[in-house]
Amino acid sequence: MSIYNVHNPAKDRHGTFPIFEKIGVTTNVSGNASVTSDNYVCGELLGIIYDDGSVTTSTIAVISVTSPIILQLDSYDVNNNDAYRIPKILTQNSGGTPSTDNYSPIYLNSQITVTVTGGQASKTFYVYIVYK
Repeated sequence: MSIYNVHNPAKDRHGTFPIFEKIGVTTNVSGNASVTSDNYVCGELLGIIYDDGSVTTSTIAVISVTSPIILQLDSYDVNNNDAYRIPKILTQNSGGTPSTDNYSPIYLNSQITVTVTGGQASKTFYVYIVYK
């Protein structure tokens, strides 16, 4: 058997690996922060990973894109422990029944901003944007 025929579970069905954009966030003494990613995230959003770092009380991170418009993707209290969340856009709601709701993937071409207002003072946590 050739090593080139071995299935790699990290690859998706289209043969591309997910990309991770790590954003480190440190709140100031007032518990506020606003950090924009160094890189542009270009592709389909697969998920957002929250690593609570040194946070020990309620600290809500708001994730948004910066262009072409400011659009909130997700918000999460990082004190609720580490999490992997998959934001989707509801494109059709058929009477509010989850089994018949239709969701659309989110495509990005923007930097990502993480904002905290009134969180725990002087704490660090990490947000990973997972995309392909």
